[in-house]
Amino acid sequence: MKKFIAATAVLALICLAIWTVPYWTHGTKDVTVTGVDHKIMKDHGKTRDIYLVFTTDETYKNVDSPAYLKFNSSDIQGKLIQTGRFRISYYGFRVPIFSMYKNITKAERLN
Repeated sequence: MKKFIAATAVLALICLAIWTVPYWTHGTKDVTVTGVDHKIMKDHGKTRDIYLVFTTDETYKNVDSPAYLKFNSSDIQGKLIQTGRFRISYYGFRVPIFSMYKNITKAERLN
């Protein structure tokens, strides 16, 4: 019985680690924004707004994130619609096969 409880605890910790890994991978980068897009995703009857930000290096998403207390995606997207140089803060990683993008948490225009 003790082995079962230990194995269950280890499995739960592994699942928790996998689920939270994107939140461990944050950084800051200077990028040149070349364009933006707005997608409306429907999933099980719910509608979500997903903003995409295209740069010369890669594509990022811009969505609200309760884990980062970020609820201003529309405001950030309003800044990024004016293409140019920005310093962005982000978390996550890009996995093209699963359409996963790094999520922008802050954006500051550079001169």
